[in-house]
Amino acid sequence: MTLFIRPFKKHEELKQTFLELIDSLPPSKQEKTISNTDWYLPKEHKREYVNLFYKNIEEHMNFVCKQLQCQTWEIQNIWFQQYKEGDEHNWHNHPHTQFSNVYFLELPSKNMKTEFATHPEINVSEGDIITFPAYLVHRSKLNESNKRKTVIAFNSSFIYGKKYI
Repeated sequence: MTLFIRPFKKHEELKQTFLELIDSLPPSKQEKTISNTDWYLPKEHKREYVNLFYKNIEEHMNFVCKQLQCQTWEIQNIWFQQYKEGDEHNWHNHPHTQFSNVYFLELPSKNMKTEFATHPEINVSEGDIITFPAYLVHRSKLNESNKRKTVIAFNSSFIYGKKYI
């Protein structure tokens, strides 16, 4: 199975800025088990953390693209999620895309990492990005800690040859 785990090289440099930009967004409590997310904000709503993220994700995406022997990549959508004590995201997958990606912006404990239904234990740390086939069933298990977990998640596709559209 194709799974990539790599550190986001500018994590230490940009972590606080990402968190401040996320905190500047209107809070969203539309999910019962996720404390905050911008998933429900209108697509045209300005999200400055996204622009900063796009400017700094190229190295990771180019690496994955090369490993997959593709020529280019694209990101279909991007959002953040914050999990406080008692929050979770139940088992799910991501249809209509090739790969899902999770950047662990805040990961106070390895017990709070993404869990896969059919994959053995993975080893990730705060600051890592995990890229995995979007069909894999995964979850963010119950946060039993009083510390917050924050992720920036995004869906992507890798293209062999020229873009067809």
